[in-house]
Amino acid sequence: MARPTDWHPLRESDPVPGDPEGVRGQVKHMKKIAEYLRTQAAALTAMANADNLKGKYADKLGEEARGLGRKLDEAEDRYREVKGHLSGWADELEDFQRAADKARGDAQDAQRVIDSHAAKAEDRAAAEKKDGKDAKGGKGPAGSVEKNPELKRAEEDLEDARKRLNKAEGDYAERSRHYAGKIRSSIDDGMKDSWWTDFKGWVADADWLKDWTERLSWLATIAGVVAMFIPVVGWIALGLTIAVTLSHLAMATTGNGSWFDVVMDIGALKMARNGLKAAKAIKALQQSSRKTAAGLADGSARTTASAANAGARQTAAREARRRGGTSSAKRSAARARKLRMENENRKAGKRAGQEVRDAELPEVTARDRASALGDAELGKQLKDIRKWRDTYPGNATLVENATQAGRHQRVLLGSWGVSTLLDAGDKAGDLISGGEYGRMKGRMEAPVGQW
Repeated sequence: MARPTDWHPLRESDPVPGDPEGVRGQVKHMKKIAEYLRTQAAALTAMANADNLKGKYADKLGEEARGLGRKLDEAEDRYREVKGHLSGWADELEDFQRAADKARGDAQDAQRVIDSHAAKAEDRAAAEKKDGKDAKGGKGPAGSVEKNPELKRAEEDLEDARKRLNKAEGDYAERSRHYAGKIRSSIDDGMKDSWWTDFKGWVADADWLKDWTERLSWLATIAGVVAMFIPVVGWIALGLTIAVTLSHLAMATTGNGSWFDVVMDIGALKMARNGLKAAKAIKALQQSSRKTAAGLADGSARTTASAANAGARQTAAREARRRGGTSSAKRSAARARKLRMENENRKAGKRAGQEVRDAELPEVTARDRASALGDAELGKQLKDIRKWRDTYPGNATLVENATQAGRHQRVLLGSWGVSTLLDAGDKAGDLISGGEYGRMKGRMEAPVGQW
């Protein structure tokens, strides 16, 4: 039977939660296991003591059978003792809940009476105020205000119900600790669990783990949104997502969580990895475009300077021929001038290339930032790639870089979109489906070894 959810005016939530029938169901299950273990232990003991076992294997088989039989006996004792403790707890839990429910019902009845009197008093005061009278009510000896007997009794009933609920809650807490200690004592026997069994038990008992994972998941979501405007936060979001994935994996492998959560986390990590790779590739393409454009600017500057120098040399040669030839000294001066011009050409080319390499990245608009998920730096890199493609439209490398950058930009946007859709869908699943989403994930809970 479902527990009541409205505990007003005594509590915000159920002070004595639990399911006695569910506990009794576990008791029945453990009883069957204990009976099965007892039967198997008896069969192994009989096998070990059989006289018809012959051969070299007989002694070894008998020894192993007796050892396993003893372990099954110990396991049967553990199940039998724990079964008894759980049975006692189910009975007491039912008593505590019955007392608490009675106190809740009495308190709500009393509160209705109190609320009714309060409403009548307000109506009376309003009416008397309208008539210009002093709404003070009747007076007893010495001018004291007499309280309505029914109201007084309701307030006393409410206080009594509060005390009874406090007692039921205190007894519930004390006896739950008592039975928990009894169960721990029963399972603290000579049987040694494997590290995996211990780990599964630790995860099952770690109630904080689920809450911690849920909080980390929300932090990862928030960090992912912030990373759109502060790119470095993206690494924090990735770290949080990895932590959430590991936590979900620990819960799923031990049967305390859903494998669906793990699949969703891996999908989110895959999308985050694709986005980071795309952003890294865009940066590399921008550096490649700058290098290529610098080389083109260097060559273009040298070509322009050489053309200008060639024209000057031709003019000088024509002037020398007009004057009747050139002397050896003039030829030497001309060679020196040529070398100087060539050196100036190289310097002009280097300056042009350096100007390209040192140029500031283009300023970006709000639209540019949006196309890069709010990352202004990434938006500048994309715009810079397109700028050099447009500056040197005939260069195949710059054209290809711009094409590749566009492809990586689409991967980046797609990865973010899918990741956001997965995250939002997972967090809103129960709200949209009326709880069916959570039940679906619950059906995907199975520890390793039970697939």
